[in-house]
Amino acid sequence: MNRSLCEAEAADAQPAPDVSTFCHVTRPSTTEDGFYAAGLHFGEPRVMAVLDALVGFVYLVAGFSNRQLVERVGALLQAPYGCRQATYDLRKLKRKGLIEKIAQAHRYRLTNLGRRVAVLFTKAYGRVLAPGLSALDLQLPANLIERSELSRSWRCFDRALGNFIQEQMLAA
Repeated sequence: MNRSLCEAEAADAQPAPDVSTFCHVTRPSTTEDGFYAAGLHFGEPRVMAVLDALVGFVYLVAGFSNRQLVERVGALLQAPYGCRQATYDLRKLKRKGLIEKIAQAHRYRLTNLGRRVAVLFTKAYGRVLAPGLSALDLQLPANLIERSELSRSWRCFDRALGNFIQEQMLAA
């Protein structure tokens, strides 16, 4: 168990996957066997919930089953998520090389690549994309806008772009 934990922590500390790996994971492709592998759409709630469910250390030793994935992803999505959806997602993850089936068991485990991709996706979404997009929300209260340099800059850019467009419309 200690070895598995240390290997997972070491994989988390490795650099993020390169651009070609990111493209391979997010775009449709075919496996070496010729099977179609659908892309994992970064930012899509179901994909993010699946990767978030798998990146935890709880499944390091014994892996995870379809049923465990259904329970965890359903809780993260706060929406219905069934066994068929999990089977489809597991097939995609396996064909992309992000998980592997444990021999003689109905269980799976993350590969090193799978852990690196899952960590990249969940960290980038949770720490960069979601907070960044919420700072750009036009319905954001004025007191929160003043606290965020990104919000202030976005509002300034939006006004400047609107003025430019208006001037060009009048000039035409």
